[in-house]
Amino acid sequence: MDQMTDVAPTKSQVESMLGRRLRPWWGSSPWRLILRGIVGAVIFGVVIYACLQVRSGELDLAETGLEDQRSTIDRVALIVGILAAVGVLHRLVQLVVGLLDAFPRKVVEGTVLAAARRRTGDFLPGIVQTLWYRRDDGHGVTREHRRRTRYEVVIDTPAGPRSWNVRPKVFRAAEVGRQVRLTATPLVGHVTDITPLGHSSGAP
Repeated sequence: MDQMTDVAPTKSQVESMLGRRLRPWWGSSPWRLILRGIVGAVIFGVVIYACLQVRSGELDLAETGLEDQRSTIDRVALIVGILAAVGVLHRLVQLVVGLLDAFPRKVVEGTVLAAARRRTGDFLPGIVQTLWYRRDDGHGVTREHRRRTRYEVVIDTPAGPRSWNVRPKVFRAAEVGRQVRLTATPLVGHVTDITPLGHSSGAP
């Protein structure tokens, strides 16, 4: 008797289902990453400074009536400080990635296999999407209005099919069957331009 074995989905299959690459900040603008990295690191830095002030006893709790809770407050400050330090590290990595990806460009040529407007969770079964996204939040607004829209382009490259999330303005140049040249940043795949190279396969 033949034994049936479960085959785990490949990375490309998972990416196709989700409509995005499995890479942090994929499709984001490097300049947005830089800005968010700087702002986030400053905010988390302020939180760490405040936690250090609490831990060092610089904050006078006598007038607040919380002096007897000093040990508890110190523990909370320690935990918050550690989480803030992780936040700083995350934002610094985001900043470095944005800086490294700000100017280099990668050019890919190939045929557009698919160009679709994707929405958050569109890979879920229809009944699940209906129950989850059309449910009223109690204020007369459904989750449907908060679903993020992505514009996905899949190109048949020499290395195989690859997908990118693009801006609506760039998406208009991605006609299925057309040979195109795509320009993107190498790390986070922010597409700056899609240039048609000829007629689509269905064009005369």
